[in-house]
Amino acid sequence: MALDVATTDVSRAQMRQAWQPWAVSVAVAIVFFLAARLSLALLDKSDGVAVFWPAAGVATGVLVAFGPALRWPVVVGVAAATVAANLLGDRNLASTAFFAVANASGPLIVSGLIQRFCGTPFELDKLRCVLGLFAATIVAAMIDGLVGMLGFVFFHAPAASPAAVWSHWLVSDTVGTITVAPLVIGLASFLRNALPKREIAEGAFALAIVVTLCVLLVILPNRPWIFELAIASLAPLFVWIAARVRPAFTAIATFLCAITIVWTTIFAVGLFGDPRSPIEERILSAQATILATSFGALVLAALFSERRQHETAILERERRLEEALRAGGVITFDWDLQTDLIEVSRNAAEVLGLAPQQFIKGANWIKQVHPDDRPSITARLGAVRPDDPSHSMTFRFMRPDGRGEVWLEQVAITRVDSAGKPIRIGGLMTDITERKRFEGEISRAWKSAALADRAKSSFLSAASHDLRQPLQTLRFLQGALGLHLTGGEGRELVDGMARSLDTMSSILSSLLDVNRLEAGSLRPSKSDFAITEIFDSLAADFSGAITDRGLRWRMVRSGLLVRSDKRMLETMIRNLLSNALRYTDRGRILLGCRRVGDKVRIEVWDSGIGITQDQLPHIFQEYYQGSPEAERGGLGLGLAIVRRLGKMLDHPIGAHSTPGKGTVITIEVPRGDGNGGRRERVQKPRYEQGDFRGTILVVEDEASVRASISRLLKARGIEGIVVATASDALARVHRQEIRPDLLLCDYNLQGSTNGVTTIGDLRSALGRNVPAIIMTGDIRSEVVEPIAAQGISVLLKPFLADELLQHIARLSREQATPS
Repeated sequence: MALDVATTDVSRAQMRQAWQPWAVSVAVAIVFFLAARLSLALLDKSDGVAVFWPAAGVATGVLVAFGPALRWPVVVGVAAATVAANLLGDRNLASTAFFAVANASGPLIVSGLIQRFCGTPFELDKLRCVLGLFAATIVAAMIDGLVGMLGFVFFHAPAASPAAVWSHWLVSDTVGTITVAPLVIGLASFLRNALPKREIAEGAFALAIVVTLCVLLVILPNRPWIFELAIASLAPLFVWIAARVRPAFTAIATFLCAITIVWTTIFAVGLFGDPRSPIEERILSAQATILATSFGALVLAALFSERRQHETAILERERRLEEALRAGGVITFDWDLQTDLIEVSRNAAEVLGLAPQQFIKGANWIKQVHPDDRPSITARLGAVRPDDPSHSMTFRFMRPDGRGEVWLEQVAITRVDSAGKPIRIGGLMTDITERKRFEGEISRAWKSAALADRAKSSFLSAASHDLRQPLQTLRFLQGALGLHLTGGEGRELVDGMARSLDTMSSILSSLLDVNRLEAGSLRPSKSDFAITEIFDSLAADFSGAITDRGLRWRMVRSGLLVRSDKRMLETMIRNLLSNALRYTDRGRILLGCRRVGDKVRIEVWDSGIGITQDQLPHIFQEYYQGSPEAERGGLGLGLAIVRRLGKMLDHPIGAHSTPGKGTVITIEVPRGDGNGGRRERVQKPRYEQGDFRGTILVVEDEASVRASISRLLKARGIEGIVVATASDALARVHRQEIRPDLLLCDYNLQGSTNGVTTIGDLRSALGRNVPAIIMTGDIRSEVVEPIAAQGISVLLKPFLADELLQHIARLSREQATPS
């Protein structure tokens, strides 16, 4: 089975070929055997334990560096090398088995603890990792030293006590592991992370100096000043290596020093080879020096490595912050008011057009603020209060490079001293030039849209007036003609004309209501009425058209009362019937209603082409006409008006359809109050001959309307004086030619005056508050409501002749009734 060892420069496929289990076992066995044979040259004669055991560091370093994937190959190699090294000496097979278990268990324990508490891959670049390695090594040495001590006690009867044997094993294992394991771990880190050439050159140069010093320590005579020379030379060298290059170079340097110490101790040369000192002292001195040097150097390297990592992280965060600030057009600044220096972020040069500098004089900064904004900026900066240190302001900054101005939004906090005097301002400045430009475009677009909307409203208002005038003339003519035709076919024709006029008026109002819906100026006027009033009107309009199409028409009459705006509700149902008629080729159309709790559900059924489920949610959208095969003409506004009116009246709309079978659309309307409906009907009596016996002064500038209203009044036996202008009416009143009992005036008169002003002038001239009615085709609430507020009745064109007569009768009764 191949083994995976993660590196950055070698692919996994290559590593599988390079690290076969048997190859690992053989390599570890060879290195471990050579290190063991070297160590056996330093046996303690009293207990037979080597004073320096680098073989433990070989196995531990491989397991810690490359992870648990190499566990069993290393164990096999260590066991084989231990058996070979001991049997070639004076050990027996039984003790060799103990020593093999001890030597194999130590690396397993260290690697297990490292993996549990430090993770993999293991590096020497953090203090906790170095301390963890030392702690794990000591724990493992204590355990495998116990096993090794039992092997010596049971099979070799050493002269030293078991405690001495155990302590010697502990120190030997620890020194060997701490010397060699970091070297292996460091070399493995070179495989995982490629080094830059600069670091390789500097590290190699430093190691060459270490080698030179180690050679000098071997060849120089053993004098007292040699030790001081070693300390004075190696200490700054280790600081240099730890501070400048990776910890792996420090591990190599400590290994070189340890090997030098061991060499001089073995061959009695150099600093640790003084033959005059007892061997025990030289061994203890060598062991202490190796441990102190390795521990101190590796800790120092880890601390410097952590510092470099923190610096790199800080620089990376600073780089990302700079990128974020540059991307968002945000500048950081810190203004020291005592030195008048402003420190800005690096992107200030490109945003503000400044020279590439980190500091700007505060006075120079203020000079670049737009002259129109400078007073407010200086005033705001001078008005800082300790209880409100933050501020936000927007101003223009004139770029020194001549590329125009930049809009800046500044958010900052002012810090004050103990006396409350500002000493520093720090915060952010954001480039909002594009936002200001966009806001300007939006503002211009809004103004353009507002102008267009006003122009459209003015056009529709004018169109409303101009279209309602002839309709009103037809209303008056139809009313006058109806008095001469009381029965027969002529009466039917007049009634048909009345229905057509009602339809035309309703359609005109609906078209104009679209504009009012968009402007939000259409307001419902709810009342209680019988639903049959709307049904009868719609049946008269649609029954003939439905029959002409070869369809069956059915209307289910009902005595239910509903509460709604009568005209709006009729418009909604009219649009539903028109839609049903357009999309039905055969079958029937049904209009009816049913009671549902405290609601009345109005239903329009058809047997037309139907609507698919995916199109059903869209049929109430403006200009939506379904699939191309379903298009039957029209603009697609009918159902959209139904939806808007339903939302305004709070009448829920429902729709169900089956393609090929038909559609049903429903409107839910609140039930009305029967008493309220009766009161409303009582308040609108029909006009009877003789209800009004006075004189009416009519001011109307449209000739056709003047003629038709004059004919209507004459037919009803009412004396009417009809004039074209307000000046004519005032002149006749001033000459006392007329003393009218009621004033009927158009609102939009020619000239600068209007109907309300004209009525006010006539009332002043007559010296009394004469009842008055205003006729207008302008249905906007801002026109109608002020008229009603003056105590003047309002009739919206085109109105029925009977509506005018009812108003005349009501005002006459109110005049006659004493207050």
